[in-house]
Amino acid sequence: MKLEDLKLYQECLNFEKEVWDIANNWEGFNRDTVGKPFIQSADAISGNIAQGYGRYNFKDKKHYCYISRGYLLKTKGWLIKSKERELIGEEKADELIEFVEKIHRMLNAYIRSIGRPKDESYSKPSYNNRTENKEEANGNVAETVVADEPDGNSFTANADEFFSSDELTNA
Repeated sequence: MKLEDLKLYQECLNFEKEVWDIANNWEGFNRDTVGKPFIQSADAISGNIAQGYGRYNFKDKKHYCYISRGYLLKTKGWLIKSKERELIGEEKADELIEFVEKIHRMLNAYIRSIGRPKDESYSKPSYNNRTENKEEANGNVAETVVADEPDGNSFTANADEFFSSDELTNA
């Protein structure tokens, strides 16, 4: 799957466009003090998702998603400040806050999906257990069960697999 097909990424881009359309219309002091960092933090949300998407291992992918989540909350802070300073109308600000919360839920679901097998029934890693015989000091043979560790190469879920219907309908 391409990055552009990821629903989370598409939602982030839509949100960032809304932020751009609002803050780009501000002038002078408001644009410089609130508008620029507001836009920069909003753009960093999808930027970090993209950077993590291009990484090879799951740990890096998650790391950049955590950074993205930080920028999401930073953007929410700028949104609240913009509302308090009456740079954004209350109705539009509330709509954007709901948008942030939707993205937050989607991002959390995406983070949970990274490194998980595609199988929906997944709950715990399955190990291929084998039996080994070891000779004890007294000459007896002891049979032990040894669990093989997983190799760490599992799959990342597809976009449709990491959103529950509740997460999408309550968004």
